[in-house]
Amino acid sequence: FPPVVAGGSRANCLHYIANNRTLNAGELVLVDAGCQYHGYVSDITRTWPVGGTFSPAQEALYEIVRRVKQESIQACRPGVTLNFLHSAAIDMLASELQINEPALPSSPGALPGPGHPRH
Repeated sequence: FPPVVAGGSRANCLHYIANNRTLNAGELVLVDAGCQYHGYVSDITRTWPVGGTFSPAQEALYEIVRRVKQESIQACRPGVTLNFLHSAAIDMLASELQINEPALPSSPGALPGPGHPRH
């Protein structure tokens, strides 16, 4: 399947593949690439700042996602279900977003692209 490489507001479109827009400084670029091999399927999604540096609001959101990811990994133990991990991650994200609300922009378009973590 083709990779998704999208910037700005187009990174919010599921399975966007037109790739007909110039990426601009201050935006984020999303890369969602996958593979399939002998019945195994995998994908990876990453987001980077186009100009090489996150804005303060983008950095704040990145830190929230990074913390939730780390806490989710630490919660993985034998017997812990995927449903539990998913629910816990949602709860942690909701809590982090409420706590850090002043650091985030108030308008929906102020954070271009989705909040996928960088690694």
